[in-house]
Amino acid sequence: MSKTLALCGFGLATRNEICVERAAYRVDAHSSNGKRVTSYLCSNHVHQAWQLTQLVMDRKFPDENLRVKSIHLHQLRQASKAAEAAS
Repeated sequence: MSKTLALCGFGLATRNEICVERAAYRVDAHSSNGKRVTSYLCSNHVHQAWQLTQLVMDRKFPDENLRVKSIHLHQLRQASKAAEAAS
């Protein structure tokens, strides 16, 4: 079964630039009251994960003034590595 490859969510978070790189990380974020958001980032933008995830949370819950309490980074398997593992 093939999985869809995600693109970097940098453009979705910032709404002013687009990144066409494949996502290398899934970012799961939690607020202090338990709300969650998930985003995907490439290796070039993962160092901005906290700030970008806060932007995503602000857009998803616009009137709640939530703050990111924690983020968890999950490295995604790359297509070439997944193909090698399957063979």
